[in-house]
Amino acid sequence: MHILYCTFGNRFSNHLQAAFSAMSFLQQPNEVKSINIITDAAPFYQHLAKHANIIPVTPEKIKEWKGPHDFFWRVKIKAIEQIANMYTGSPVIYCDTDTFLYSNIASLKAELLGGKAYMHEDEGALSTLKDKTSKRTWRALEGKTFGGLAMKPTDHMWNAGVVSTPNNQNGKDVELALQICDEMCAGGVPFRLVEQYSLSLALNHIYTLGDATPWIAHYWRNKEDWDPFILAWIAEQQFKGKNFEEMLAGFAQLDLSQVPVIIKRKYTAVKWHRAVDWLFPPRNHKYVKRNM
Repeated sequence: MHILYCTFGNRFSNHLQAAFSAMSFLQQPNEVKSINIITDAAPFYQHLAKHANIIPVTPEKIKEWKGPHDFFWRVKIKAIEQIANMYTGSPVIYCDTDTFLYSNIASLKAELLGGKAYMHEDEGALSTLKDKTSKRTWRALEGKTFGGLAMKPTDHMWNAGVVSTPNNQNGKDVELALQICDEMCAGGVPFRLVEQYSLSLALNHIYTLGDATPWIAHYWRNKEDWDPFILAWIAEQQFKGKNFEEMLAGFAQLDLSQVPVIIKRKYTAVKWHRAVDWLFPPRNHKYVKRNM
């Protein structure tokens, strides 16, 4: 079983998240054969070099992976394709950086080896979802065919924070996801959900899909609390002078139940606050200027 992360850019919190998530999988070395990080920021991962395959990617390669419609999240599908080709016949688990393994993964491995695919969680039939983006997407899909598949109102969309493929169909699953993705982009479907829905449709067509939440947490709805928690823990290890192996040992004792994975927040007030700050910048700020 092979784990994959993709990280791009210099946002430090993303790289901290990836390192933290990788450490969670490194707790079960007997089940995880390799950890692979496809990134354009390889210097952030030197501490992981003994424990992971750091795969540098160039701006030219990223542009190629975006495809003819310059769709950034198509890169995720291409990255999964690359790792699946590297480890033909062996399960591959792609994880967003804001994830971590919190349960024994042996049973998930057995399910994948048995031919069942997994994504983070079932978000429901796209045709029934009430948010504006889902409604716009379904209007663009209804009655059409993509990748040879008729779009049905009963088709479910799965969250792509985790994408796990048995990888035993000679690449047909990822090939189908790419075909659906490209045809949707060409057909004027709003980009926002295209990569996620393409993977959902392809994996459920080639295999059947299950929910990965019993094994892998995805805290995309509470990064506000997880990011400082991760930063504080890693900084503490560094200040104590611990090497990476000692940090791995310490991770095993870390209480991952301290911070909720999901918090439902109302963002209307936050948006208004940001808008007011933009329109009327605060004038009571004070800065220092280096003078040495």
